[in-house]
Amino acid sequence: MPHNSQNFDPTLENTESLRARRAGAQAKKQVIPDFEFDDTAWRAACKSNAKIPAGYTYLSQLMGHDLGKTLPGNQVPWTAHHDDNATPGARYNLIENPLTLETIYGKGPFGTHGLYHARNCLFRLDKEAKIALRIRYTSLEPSEPMLADMRNRDTLMLHKLAVLWMQYHNKIARQIMADDGFDEDSHAERAYFFEVFTRARQVVLRAWHKVVMQDILPTIAHPAALALDDAALESVFLLGDIPVLNGIMRAFHALPLARYRLSAAQIFPFGQLRAGKTGELRNWRIDWAKFFGPNAANKTGFSASYSGLFTMLSGRSIMEADLKSAIIALPYDRLHADVLKAHANLPTALKRDISAVELERLFNEKATAIGVQGVPAGAFSQIPLFLLLMLEAQFYGENGGLGPFGSGLLRRFLTHKIASINAGGAAQTSVPAHSSISEIIQYVET
Repeated sequence: MPHNSQNFDPTLENTESLRARRAGAQAKKQVIPDFEFDDTAWRAACKSNAKIPAGYTYLSQLMGHDLGKTLPGNQVPWTAHHDDNATPGARYNLIENPLTLETIYGKGPFGTHGLYHARNCLFRLDKEAKIALRIRYTSLEPSEPMLADMRNRDTLMLHKLAVLWMQYHNKIARQIMADDGFDEDSHAERAYFFEVFTRARQVVLRAWHKVVMQDILPTIAHPAALALDDAALESVFLLGDIPVLNGIMRAFHALPLARYRLSAAQIFPFGQLRAGKTGELRNWRIDWAKFFGPNAANKTGFSASYSGLFTMLSGRSIMEADLKSAIIALPYDRLHADVLKAHANLPTALKRDISAVELERLFNEKATAIGVQGVPAGAFSQIPLFLLLMLEAQFYGENGGLGPFGSGLLRRFLTHKIASINAGGAAQTSVPAHSSISEIIQYVET
């Protein structure tokens, strides 16, 4: 089904009040099936899917942050407020320009206080820093890491990836200055340094788009979706920003390991990695090769499984929180129906049986094999898109990645999003073109 279907407008906002949406969801019984998706035996069986280098879970989380952060309009002070009971609920995306690394750059040197050096427009990082320096604006305020988007502190790994991109920008900017015969301590005008910032950002943005399309996508997507030609890809349903964030990106609750190998000699519990409590953080080094590349020691994969390792949260509570945010974001039951209709018009390479009946059969077959109670008939008839895609990935994915349908949805969305971005003219620099996170890591660390 093409994206301009009369049944679905990908830019559509929910036209119901929040109270009506919640009541409607309850009436339609849009609930997570009564199954312990973080059950120890179930998760252990799902780990046969753990074939993706685990660093891509965090890199994809960074991509998700870069795509958007949606809030109800009445929670954003510079938008019109709405009466919850009488006025349609509007959503506001706090990311103004998705997939342009706004989560790293913020508003730029002129608009993000404290993130950049005032004169040379470089990120305020020591050349060897692995985490963002901390800043206290007044003696009465707590110190905060200098990150444009504090969501990039969700885990220590994510924090270090954000800093990696900041260091990447700084190194490219310094190379541009060297090509011009300047350096960061020269007496050039600030306008020159801002021009260098702009030229470096163009290089970084092109590299980011290559990483998204040539590294992240091939790692997590199904080969059948990657093999589609342009005409076939355009026949795939085009999701809007909100369903991508609340559908595909919420399916990224993959299989974090109980313990991660971070360096040659030590392993650390996942909870410590998530909380950022491991070692002396300022000097603590991740061995990136253990998280990216063909020889990565830590692997993960997509499945209908949630981690029970999140501090103070169970897998079910995370799943219910996902469902709640999805229902509030847009009329999920209608989106779900339209997506399933679109599935019927997919290219043959992407078609698999994802009906509730077949998914329940496959699910219960696996549950029986490991000796756990399955789900009753009809349990998957009203599941949200993110759980549908997790199930499709578990039964039809390859090498731990998304299934063909979810992969097609993601590839088309990313293709259209990047095509809509004008990165500007190419900056003349001796920096080589990078298209993978491993290449960028090697460039930054040498």
